[in-house]
Formats: sequence, structure tokens, C-alpha cells
Amino acid sequence: MLISNENLKEIAGSVGVTQVGITNAEPLLYMETRLQRRFQEGRVTPFEEKEPAARLSPQHLLSNCRGIITLAIPYTPPEGHVLMPADELRGKVARCARAIDYHQVVEEKAGKIVTAIKNKGKSNINFRILSDRSPLLERELACNSGLGLIGENCTLINPRYGSYTALGTILIDQEIATEQNTEKPCNRCGECRRACPTGALTEPFIINPYRCLSYLTQASGILPIELRPLMGRHLYGCDICQEVCPHNQSVESSPYPEMAFHFFPSEPYLIPLLQITRKEYELSIGLTSAGWRGKTILQRNAVIALGNSGNPEAVKILTRLLENDPRPLIRQHTAWAVGQLGGVKSKFALQKSCLNDPNEEVKKEARLALAGHT
Repeated sequence: MLISNENLKEIAGSVGVTQVGITNAEPLLYMETRLQRRFQEGRVTPFEEKEPAARLSPQHLLSNCRGIITLAIPYTPPEGHVLMPADELRGKVARCARAIDYHQVVEEKAGKIVTAIKNKGKSNINFRILSDRSPLLERELACNSGLGLIGENCTLINPRYGSYTALGTILIDQEIATEQNTEKPCNRCGECRRACPTGALTEPFIINPYRCLSYLTQASGILPIELRPLMGRHLYGCDICQEVCPHNQSVESSPYPEMAFHFFPSEPYLIPLLQITRKEYELSIGLTSAGWRGKTILQRNAVIALGNSGNPEAVKILTRLLENDPRPLIRQHTAWAVGQLGGVKSKFALQKSCLNDPNEEVKKEARLALAGHT
């Protein structure tokens, strides 16, 4: 059986997947220049594969790869979804990180597609399932297979679900019948670039990840002090460039019920997040795609969000963290946040930190916060 787009859609539909496509396994050599530019401009993150060949050629992951199947699993909000009113003491969580970890869902659906192909007479198929964690340029492969177009903000935009989808890739050693992608290109309206709060979208189809809130909220260590005010109340990820995209204004809701139940609320309260236990974390946020990042990094982001809140109610818990939290990473960002909120109590807490904190970097942050204290 030659796998064609038509019979693939029938096979995938039988296991509940509607957004699938196929493309050939030829290396994406036309992307090599762009990857080289990315490297030369210092836009390669620690999360990425540094070797271009591994990003362009599927044979690096499946030596006898002859075809590629791509799938898109939507995670858009269900019908009637209403965001809570703005509250300075709430954070913001990107849509992709609210429900059950999408990697699990994608891999499960992809596995069912492979099983269905085997049941159609391809029992000897060799394959490899990938979802987000592979070096391959998955969005480019999905675009080539007809699942959507690439937007100016570098997301894949699906005709039915917009850019609110998680992508999966199945490498196979079977011959496929490819078709030309007929999707219309991005209309290049520039809305996404203008809306980006940090200027990460430097030009159409080019992103500086080190200024992107989606990257910054996941990055480890100390965040640049000049970018912290621009983070607003973002805890994990950022949907701003997607929310303003015209292609996302009338998208369909996800047909998958597992994507509708939120373990990580869209706008969680920040103070309880700073007090969450390990067990509570594992049974809530730990079940989402944000869970891998760990409690400390999300609490660092919550501290920054409180510093940006302008709400004096945050001073009490932040000054307590500054004095008692055992983690220098948290105390350092807390010193900045306390300085942002201002007031007599904040000033006193920073002065104590300058004198008593055992970590020199925390003391330095406290001194900087005092220098700008109002």
C-alpha cells in the first residue's frame, strides 16, 4: 500500500485525528542559510540542536526514513470559554500549558495512526514518533505537508484551528505519495510584530528568542533586569502575537476533551503559587507541558509578576521571601520585585537584605533596588 494523503486521512480519521499530512523525507536544504544566519546572530537557544544537519535531515533520526507524516492536535479553548477579569494578583498562562501535557496527547494519537497503518498491511513498518523535543524543523515539515502556513511570528497557522495546535511528526521507512502544499501564505499584516511587548519579532519570520516571553518564562537562571518589566504577569509562555493574528479570530474549538480540562488555570493567583507544595504541584501544574520547568522557575516568574503588579498587597509575602527563602535565585528576583513596589516596608526589607543576605548577588540586587527605590 502506497501511503497517500487520501488514505492517510482515512486512517487518521478512524482514530480521531483530522489534521494530518504527508511530505517527503528529503533534507530541508533550503533552510540551511536561515539556520546559519540564526547561529551567526546569536539566536540559538540552549534548548536547540546546534548542528544544522541534524535539524534538516530526518535520516539523522531514522536512517532509512522515506516519508514523513505530520499531525496537528488543537488545544484551543472550548465553546463558551471566558477569560477571568483582569486582576493584578493573577498571572497569565499560555493556552498550550493549561491542559494535560500536549506531548502525551500528540504521541498517543501518533501511536494510534502508526498502529492503524500496520493494521492496513504495513506490519513491518519502521518508524519514529517526535513531538516538539526533536531537532527537526517540525513547523516547516508541517507546512510542507499541507497542515498550514507559517506566520510572520514563526508559528504554524492551521486553516481550522489557527496557531493553537501542538505538532507531531512520524518518520517512516515507507514510500509515500506527496502533494504540493496549496495553503495561502501569511498576509503579512504585521499585527503580531507590532503587538510583541519585547520586540522579539525583529522582522517578518525572524524571532529573537532571547527577547521572546515564551522563551524567557522557560529559561533557567537570572533573567535580564531590563526585560523583567516587559514580562508583565506572564508565568509561562505568551499568546500575545497569536491573539492579534487575523487568522486566529474565528478558529474552531478543540475536539479533544482532554485538552479542555485545565490543570493550570489561565490566570492563576500568584501568591498561592509561591506557597504551593511539591505534591500540589505534581497533581496540577506538573501534569501540563509547563510541568517540566519545575516549581522554582515558575515561582521566579510569579515573583516578577508580583513586582509588575503595582499591588501593595504583594509586599508582605515578597518581603517574607526575601528574608526567608533558601533559594538565592528566588531572593535575587524578589529583591527586584520589592523595589518595584516601593513603600516604607519594602525599603526596610531591602536594607536588611543588603546587610544580612549570605549571597553577594542577592545583596547586589537589593542595592540596585534601593538605588531606584521611591
